[in-house]
Amino acid sequence: MRDLSDISAPLARLALRRPVTICMLFLSFLVLGLVSSRLLPLEKFPGIDIPQIAVVVPYPGATPAEVERLITRPIEEALATISGVVEMRSESRDDASEVVLNFNWNDPISARGIEVREAIDTVRHTLPADVERIFVYQFNTDDMAVMQLRISSDRDLSMAYDLINRNLKQPLERVEGVSRVQLFGVDQPEIIIRLRPDALIATGLSTLDITQILNQANFTLNAGAVETDRERIQVKPVGEFRNLDDIRRLPVTAHLTLADVADIGYELPRPRAGRSFNQTYAIGIDIYKESSANLVDVARAATQVIQAADGHPEFAGIYLMTLDNTAESVTTSLRDLLAAGLLGAVLSIIVLYLFLRDWRVTAVIVLSVPIALFLTMGFMYLLGYSLNILSMMGLMLAVGMLIDNAVVVSESIKQEQQDAFARGETPNKTTIELGAGRVSLAIIAGTLTTAIVFLPNIFGEKQEITIFLEHVAVAICISLLASLLIAQTLIPLLLSKLITNGQPTAASDGRVKQIYLHSLRWSHRHPRWTTVIMLALLLSTAIPFIQVSGNQTDMAFNDRLFMNYFVTGQYKLEQVETDVHRLEAYLYEHRERFEIEHVYSYYTPGYAMSVILLKPDRTLSVSEIQRRIRADMPPLARSRPVFGFQGGNTSGVQVTLQGRSTAELERLADQLIPQMSQIQGLTDVQTATRNALDEIQIHLDRAQLERFGLSTRQVADQVDVALRGRNLRSFRHHPEGDMRIQVTFPDSIRRDVRELETLIVGQADGQLITLNQVAEFEQVAQLGAIRRFDRRTAVRITANLDEISLSEARAELQNLFGSIELPAGTSWSLDGGFRTQQQQNQIMLVNMLLAVALVYMVMAALFESLLLPSAVIGSLLMAICGAFWGLLFTGTSLDVMALIGLLILMGIVVNNGIVLVDAVNQQRAAGAALETALIEAASRRVRPILMTVATTVLGMLPLAMGNTQIGGDGPPYAPMAITIISGLIFSTITSLYFVPHAYSRLLAWRAYWADVWQHAGGPLRAPTKSSESNPLS
Repeated sequence: MRDLSDISAPLARLALRRPVTICMLFLSFLVLGLVSSRLLPLEKFPGIDIPQIAVVVPYPGATPAEVERLITRPIEEALATISGVVEMRSESRDDASEVVLNFNWNDPISARGIEVREAIDTVRHTLPADVERIFVYQFNTDDMAVMQLRISSDRDLSMAYDLINRNLKQPLERVEGVSRVQLFGVDQPEIIIRLRPDALIATGLSTLDITQILNQANFTLNAGAVETDRERIQVKPVGEFRNLDDIRRLPVTAHLTLADVADIGYELPRPRAGRSFNQTYAIGIDIYKESSANLVDVARAATQVIQAADGHPEFAGIYLMTLDNTAESVTTSLRDLLAAGLLGAVLSIIVLYLFLRDWRVTAVIVLSVPIALFLTMGFMYLLGYSLNILSMMGLMLAVGMLIDNAVVVSESIKQEQQDAFARGETPNKTTIELGAGRVSLAIIAGTLTTAIVFLPNIFGEKQEITIFLEHVAVAICISLLASLLIAQTLIPLLLSKLITNGQPTAASDGRVKQIYLHSLRWSHRHPRWTTVIMLALLLSTAIPFIQVSGNQTDMAFNDRLFMNYFVTGQYKLEQVETDVHRLEAYLYEHRERFEIEHVYSYYTPGYAMSVILLKPDRTLSVSEIQRRIRADMPPLARSRPVFGFQGGNTSGVQVTLQGRSTAELERLADQLIPQMSQIQGLTDVQTATRNALDEIQIHLDRAQLERFGLSTRQVADQVDVALRGRNLRSFRHHPEGDMRIQVTFPDSIRRDVRELETLIVGQADGQLITLNQVAEFEQVAQLGAIRRFDRRTAVRITANLDEISLSEARAELQNLFGSIELPAGTSWSLDGGFRTQQQQNQIMLVNMLLAVALVYMVMAALFESLLLPSAVIGSLLMAICGAFWGLLFTGTSLDVMALIGLLILMGIVVNNGIVLVDAVNQQRAAGAALETALIEAASRRVRPILMTVATTVLGMLPLAMGNTQIGGDGPPYAPMAITIISGLIFSTITSLYFVPHAYSRLLAWRAYWADVWQHAGGPLRAPTKSSESNPLS
């Protein structure tokens, strides 16, 4: 029997000596996995804090210039003191100021939120006194709605608030796991107090007097308690309105009530936005879940409530449509992954059996997959991770690699048994232990190198892609470590029970193996030709590298298009609605040609957007559908519809101009847009600024005001109430809940400037004073919005891509702007998709280089050699070569998914080289000559290498050939699978020759340089024959 002192397999030895203990251990793992599979939260995305904080200050009725001067700039100055701010963006509009801060992904956003609030508190006293509230928003992936419901009908739904609130909103809010339900498109009626200006002035009261009277009459107050000898009783003076009559009968003077100077009643609020679904007015409901709730359970319960409401008699003629169901997309993705995984598993099992020709050994190897998956889910639950589309992607990728270690161990054990029979010995547990020990170092190194490539993503610099890759990496790493544990313990144990007592069937070398060994001998005897061939293959990478496009904004996987309308003026809601309806009519007229299923639109007086839902079984590409829609799109009177992304164009082409003033930058942008439009492949080029506003400035005549005994505050207050109204304390005793109370004037004043000019603002000598008697009116143009980036005024030009990649667009734009002389003080930069692509490429390149370094260090430590890992590292270059050729042949872009595939590939391909190098080391340590060691090692390891590669490739083949997408509606898995498959196949074929060739060349070069050093008088001496047999010398 051979000496086992140099080959150690302590885990296999433990499993063979304590079989019951090992079985109970794995049984406990199975129980943990089964329990965890029920407890793991199912989500679309993991709960991640987005490194962004938004400060929003509503301030309606002002101009953008005033908002910038009075609110935005002071807030920017205060926020500039906060550490860690990567980018500061602001927008000053006529109704609000918005400042957005972007931080690094590894910043503690909760702490930064506290700093932002403290900074705002320091300037709060400098802001206008009528700023009511300042909102500070922080964002998390859990904040997204899990369901979006749209309600439409041929009936008038404007008065359907009570119906929908009672039958849908409130029942949905009671669903376990639902955090909130947002209803929009239909409003609760409010109490409107319309003051009659002439009657009000006759009483001698101002609007300020009326609002004070109303606020003082509608109150409740905790006034303490009365303490008697036996008890303590709370006292609460209550003066709240209980019905409309209480408001009408409210005294305003000694002889008059509020009803004498105002008309009081229930009214619907003026609509500020509109929605339509399939050309009919629509109401929306968004459902949000609690962070700890199970996505699928919440969606299932919410769907039951929706179905119950849909069957209610009161909902006859009302159409309920689920616009977006996150749970459905997740379950679709999970179902597609399971289908692809099962198909890949079946193919892998078939190939495995064809290699092994033993169904019992095949069953033992395949058994390692479910055990590893259950163990993975158990530890993911213990570590606090959820089951989401990213972790599911990791599990799917790992499935094809989980049997690799088991295959290598079983093949080694089988080889040892055959050798034992050849020596006339009877295999026993020591044979099993020896077989497992021979490949122990190889599978440990292979597993660690595969897992270690993700360490830079988990512990390195945090970016969006690395944050999400962390969840992919955790699933892969845990499952691979689980497979390593199984291969070291359970596989030897089960094989010892199956094949110890009988001689295993010797595997036929086969013609393929004979051809390989013959060509390997030729390669070893013709090293120069081998080197030339390998270099030629590596240099050929330049061909696909140049031709493969690096497009990061591929929309081919989208099931919906977003049409953004840029309104060209200041219009009423009804006018914008006319444009939207005209475009909807055009889309529906050609819905079959455009393969459209539904159209949902949202519009405001200054902006509109249509979501075009495409048929799931469409035959046209997204680009082709966009071209068809553009071709005959009717011109719209008030807006420019262009394709973009949800919420605006943030991922396509963006060029940011920065300078002194918005007006100058907009004039420059108007000059640049025609030149950018001439670039082939750029479409929908425009500025992302809001439309200009017309403003009526009322210049009060102080002399006239003094003559009539009026104050500027009194007149301004009258105008403010007439146009904006004034909100009072809510009416709290309505059956539907709190109801808003607003004081205002007749609507005619808001519809006609002449009505505003004749607004009664006071009384003098028995005569009514109108606004035009004490003021002059001037109509001036104002900017629609003022944008600032990093506290500098900016304007953004956006565009979409059509049959052109971001890299090509970048080059064209750089050539264009390089030939243009911009005005002094003006700069330009490429943002949006350009910045995203650059950041992703940089972080992936850095992580790949770090991964190579880590892989090298792991192999150097395990092989105890600085030289031998270089023989394996070379297979990485072959893998990259094969990956790029695969992308070129399949016409696949080098997008984010392909980059992820490259990263994973780097950890996989070195496994084959590690197995070969470890086997060569063992043969040389046993005294074999170099060529004999190389041939014998290749002969022993070519079968497990081909088996593991075949199972991995077949496991991913359904993903490469199918249309499975992340989350059911995200990017497809195909680019990643194609990258891994093509790189792995090419690297395997070449590594079977390259690794032995590199091994022998490295030893020859080491011997040569040692000889040179010795002749130069150095302390080293050339290796002798005895030392040459030691690969570590």
